[in-house]
Amino acid sequence: MNHILLGPEEGLKAEWLEEEKKKVLSAHPDAEIRSIYVGDDKGEDLDAVLSQATLFSSFRFVIIRQYELRTAKDTFDKAIIDFLSSGQDDAEFVIISSEKSPSRISRKITENSSVSVETFWEMFDNQKRDWIRNAFRKEGFRIGEEAVSEVLFSVDNNTAEMKNLVASISSFFRSKEPAKKEITRDDIARYSLQTRGEDGSTLFQAIAEKDIAHAETIVSSILSYDSQAAVRAFSVLSAKFRTLESFELLRKEGKSEKEAFEKADYLSPYQSFYPTKGIRGRDQAVFRKAAASYPLQDTERIIRYLGRMDESIKNSGPEWIRITFSCLLATIILNGGKESGIDILADPLSASFRN
Repeated sequence: MNHILLGPEEGLKAEWLEEEKKKVLSAHPDAEIRSIYVGDDKGEDLDAVLSQATLFSSFRFVIIRQYELRTAKDTFDKAIIDFLSSGQDDAEFVIISSEKSPSRISRKITENSSVSVETFWEMFDNQKRDWIRNAFRKEGFRIGEEAVSEVLFSVDNNTAEMKNLVASISSFFRSKEPAKKEITRDDIARYSLQTRGEDGSTLFQAIAEKDIAHAETIVSSILSYDSQAAVRAFSVLSAKFRTLESFELLRKEGKSEKEAFEKADYLSPYQSFYPTKGIRGRDQAVFRKAAASYPLQDTERIIRYLGRMDESIKNSGPEWIRITFSCLLATIILNGGKESGIDILADPLSASFRN
């Protein structure tokens, strides 16, 4: 059976998808799991994945994300219709879209007997309150009713956003007040005040100080407000390490610290509307600390690692971006960019279910 998941409730869709992956991998342990993002593809990659069996697996599980972004010029619907018409039984697709109705999707897809359509609506207010209380209880905290209201006010009405915020607040207070057991309205306000403005630059500072607990809190804060901000933070982090490499190379060539700060630069693959050359005075202490924490050899290794992680960060859905970032922080801060035997670039759910 193939599936179309519609509606605004991304958290419940993520939970449904996790369970479906378990079923697929239970029936086909060697299944190939692929994620196709509308916007990165016009339909050609999807057609190739659905129409062509692989030599290394007996089954293909294809997740088509952000389907609401397709245009009339794309060939996604055609690729799916061709697959359904072929009668192949060695593949399954799941379409994920924020649309509330299947009206824009071809009836040749939605009315096919092998396609299930399900809409995930936002929970009612009392359900969301219960969900938040239970989520904090799992983290080891009680939470008052006024604090629950503050959480609801701070996020979009879906469990993915609420999950990120609960994890962020819990991580913050475990770090700041280990003995704390109850979250109040004032605590939520204090958390918001102290974590506002976290981004790739503050994350680089925590990494420079090799403070993994603080870095985890910053990532949680970034994700609690905007899951896409993680991609922007990753881009900033990559740029900072390339700048650090330039600084360290200049120092290795015998340049003074002052001159290295003035001439440090990096080649960005993106158009920039501000100068990238030079490390400003207010950032110099951070780069000085980073250079002490990560010698040139480590910095070069970290840059190569970040390059390999680029696709994984961009393609991780909201349910896995936190885990991906946690692995990234551990690899950089604890191992200087040396990777473990775990393949983080592989689909995280696929890897975990096979273990």
